[in-house]
Amino acid sequence: MRCFSLSLAAAAVVLATLPAQALELPKRKPGLWELKATSGEGAPPTVMQQCTDEAFEAQMQKTALETSKTMCSKNDMKRDGNTITGNAECKMGSVNITSRTVTTGDFTSNYKVVVNNTYSPPMMGKTNETTVLEARWLGACAAGQKPGAMTMPNMPVAPKSK
Repeated sequence: MRCFSLSLAAAAVVLATLPAQALELPKRKPGLWELKATSGEGAPPTVMQQCTDEAFEAQMQKTALETSKTMCSKNDMKRDGNTITGNAECKMGSVNITSRTVTTGDFTSNYKVVVNNTYSPPMMGKTNETTVLEARWLGACAAGQKPGAMTMPNMPVAPKSK
């Protein structure tokens, strides 16, 4: 659970760093995406699936921009073809996070995000961490699956309350 928490923190910084500039950013192809996040040495990856559409992508970028404005004092980004490189200085609670993010891919079939974070003071005992998010498009969302819905395959589903 510790690695997953750090992955979530890194994901928050990824979201905060990507859409902060007026740079034209890619949006994922609508449909079902598999996301595999690996954080830390020897930690098993966290695999999720998420349904998306154009409206959800626009909302996600808007939310990330708002988060970036409140969390980050520096947010530099440049794009070169299918590679977007970002450098950010953000604060999450009492922790200062310096982040370098490299995103590659076409966003229609796959993309990869590598986030190198430095935490000061250490977060959950770590001063540095690299998180890799690999994503691939699987096809159409399942019938009835709403955009933004995320599932974790191979995880038991909690029973529905009555």
